[in-house]
Amino acid sequence: LKAIRSATGFEGWEPVTQVAKFTSPVRDVIGNIRSNEEVGEDGMVSFATLEGLLTMNRGEQELWSLQLDMPIFALLKMDIDNDDNDEVVACSWDGQTFFVDHKKNICKYRFEENVAIRGFCAGQYAIGPDGNKPSLVYITNGHVVIYFNVQLTSLGVQTLNDYPFDFGALCDTPDISGEHRSKLIRSLLTG
Repeated sequence: LKAIRSATGFEGWEPVTQVAKFTSPVRDVIGNIRSNEEVGEDGMVSFATLEGLLTMNRGEQELWSLQLDMPIFALLKMDIDNDDNDEVVACSWDGQTFFVDHKKNICKYRFEENVAIRGFCAGQYAIGPDGNKPSLVYITNGHVVIYFNVQLTSLGVQTLNDYPFDFGALCDTPDISGEHRSKLIRSLLTG
């Protein structure tokens, strides 16, 4: 750095193209977001503004933007659904935590305590010999709360069509009729 920095500025550095325009100050930026769908040389970057705007860009192209109803305190990345893609993790001052994938699927978690968050971290951490696991760390007044081995099966909406099972054949089975059939369908639809 000393070789290219002068008293008048950063001479010798190439200018970077403008990635995004924001009307509110940018609070946080996270880059090098991993994707198994990488296209071209441009990596993915996410921005969070003080007004709660969350965006995902690949190079100069905005992939998505999401307006949250609260300011973002921390912006991180981690693979929470074990699909080899990093999800963006955004945390607000009151502990609401948002997980957003590349396709703008979102999952929201509300931290259990009704206190202000002083610190937040998300990533792969170990608390024993089992190795690194996806973890969330919340710091409040006098407490450190660690959620270890946090995993979601998917951020996207799943339907019965996503499962390779012939539910129609099951419902047409002669052994299942009337009330039992209704209970089976109700439990499949509502969990």
